[in-house]
Amino acid sequence: MKDNWRFIQTDFGGAYANMAMDEAMLITYSQGKIPPTLRIYGWRPPAFSFGYFQNPEQVLDIAKCNKENMPFVRRITGGEVIFHHQELTYSLVCSKDKIRGRDFVENSLKTICLFLINTYKKLGLSPKFAIEQNPYLFKNNSTKRRNSFCFASKEKYDIVVNGKKLGGNAQRRRRNIIFQHGSIPLKSDIDTAIPFLKEKPLELKSNTCSLQEVLGRGIEFLELKNVIRNSFEETFSVNLQEEVLIFEEEKLFHELKEEKYCSLQWNLHQIDNFRNSRMEKDDSFYQKTCLA
Repeated sequence: MKDNWRFIQTDFGGAYANMAMDEAMLITYSQGKIPPTLRIYGWRPPAFSFGYFQNPEQVLDIAKCNKENMPFVRRITGGEVIFHHQELTYSLVCSKDKIRGRDFVENSLKTICLFLINTYKKLGLSPKFAIEQNPYLFKNNSTKRRNSFCFASKEKYDIVVNGKKLGGNAQRRRRNIIFQHGSIPLKSDIDTAIPFLKEKPLELKSNTCSLQEVLGRGIEFLELKNVIRNSFEETFSVNLQEEVLIFEEEKLFHELKEEKYCSLQWNLHQIDNFRNSRMEKDDSFYQKTCLA
């Protein structure tokens, strides 16, 4: 018998709202109040998100962001800075057993990203994990140099198409619960993003791609959403049932947005003060990763 998952599309939101809703989902699920959930959303206006452990002043030109009204927000997941604009973003929360998860984060990332592999295959592409394309590259991870911009780095289970990285994912664990979200670029926004970055990624255009580039045509948000939904159901043998946020989740979302994600202290200064809050205290560890 197939498990029932909740499917939520929250359309296009701002940076603070998007990240607050993701965390509200994680907390509410950990309290046993909602079923496993897949969420699809977009970003409006464009914004940068950066990893939990990153110092934004080291990776972003904050003065330029402020001058040009470019929002930036800290994620609850690790990894590097991402520019969100012409893209589809997904997030999901579930227990490890719901996706045949393993104790190792790397294994669960690979398992979850299989629905993206299937999505791209349905679109007529030939996606691979980066380690399948070039196993030698990952024989000695300690010698790898990470870039502060997510799409400029490659990890084992990044997804590549025609040798180029497509999108980025990050994960966070709370005991046996998995939260993951990921960015799928519909069109390239590299030229818009680079002026705001402190570190200018070398050869970014030759190492990354958007769906428009690899498909040779434009693809709309709605079309990709429908393919993702079908692929997710097939990959994990589940039923996605379209629903909305519950009352407690909606209330928590607004609290998180106003008290945390709109806060300069969270986004720009010390995060230690949040670790003892009800939003952070129950986490077993923070996983720094940027994949797919």
